[in-house]
Formats: sequence, structure tokens, C-alpha cells
Amino acid sequence: MTDYIVSLCISYFIGSIPTAYLVVKRTSDVDIRTAGSGNVGGRNALEVTGKKWVGVIVTLGDLLKGVIAVVLAAAFFDSSAAAVSAAMFGTVLGHCYPVWLKFHGGRGLATGAGSLFVTSWPWVFVWLGLYFGSERFTKNVHASSVIALVGLPLLMWAIPDSWLTAVIPSYFTTAEFFTAGSMIVAVCLSRHIEPIKEYYEAKND
Repeated sequence: MTDYIVSLCISYFIGSIPTAYLVVKRTSDVDIRTAGSGNVGGRNALEVTGKKWVGVIVTLGDLLKGVIAVVLAAAFFDSSAAAVSAAMFGTVLGHCYPVWLKFHGGRGLATGAGSLFVTSWPWVFVWLGLYFGSERFTKNVHASSVIALVGLPLLMWAIPDSWLTAVIPSYFTTAEFFTAGSMIVAVCLSRHIEPIKEYYEAKND
């Protein structure tokens, strides 16, 4: 339990570093929370500044937060499943709800992908496949994100345990990895509620 709590706190701090806010403020002197969609993430950073390199830097920075948090947890807590799970959850929670920005953060996709890449990189490509596949039909980034988020744990649950075991670290049981992935998904989904409501309201107008 101690490993979990310490890892959660450290990872939350790492995740809460507001990459998009800092980069956009530095390059354009704009508060990203009050511009564009208001989302503190790479896509909005690109749209607000009109600079592709800003969007790339922000996205990479957010990805790295997930990578660093999980790598540190695995290294310092001797590959403890509890500590790594806490890192995966904590870094996404920190990104989505950073205390420094009054809990107004991003949607967690890049940071979640970073943490998932360290623990089981094939699932990142499954996630991307679900996203781009659904976008062909929805034509909406938020709807596609939700479909991919919901589809990811469903696929983890549906495939045989032997398949999942083959692509996850040995310190995880399939149940532990499924739980860790589902926790990431839950946090990300919580930040997609408003854009999805707006999407369906606009669609029904």
C-alpha cells in the first residue's frame, strides 16, 4: 500500500506539469485555458498558436510524462504491479486535473498513451487503430476518442488471457493490467463528457 501511495503522489506531480499551458504562454503569451477549445493539450496548442511545432512539442511532452512516471515507478519500486499501476493512473490524473491550474487540464490521451507504451506498446497501436478506424465514420475527434477509449478495455477483457499475458510485463497479472488500463480510461472519459455533450447537441440541432 505504501508503494502505491508514494508512486501515486509522485506520478500525479509529474503528470500535473502543464506542458501546453507553459509552452503556449511562453511562445504566444496566451492562456490556453481561455483560448480555442480551452483544453490544455497538444491539439488545442496547435490550433491556438497556429504553429505545428508547438503542437508537436506539447504532445511529445505529454507523452513523456507518462513514460517517465512509469519508468521511475518500475525502477524505484522493483517492478511492483501496484506501484506501476499507481503511476499509470496518477500521471493521467495529474495531467487531466492539475492542482496548479485549478484542476483544469487536458484530456489525458497522450499521457495515457505514454504510460501504456512502457507497459505494453502493442496496445497503443490497438488504441490508435480504434481511433482512426472510428473517425472514418464519426468525422469527430471527440466521438472517435470516446469510442477508442471504451473499446480498449473491452478488447482487453474479450481476448484470451494467454494473448494478453504475451504482451504485458511479467509482474502484472491480466486482471491487474486490465484494472490499470480501465483506470486510465475512466479518467480520460471524465474529461470527454463536455465535448461529447456539445457534439450531440450540435448534431441534433
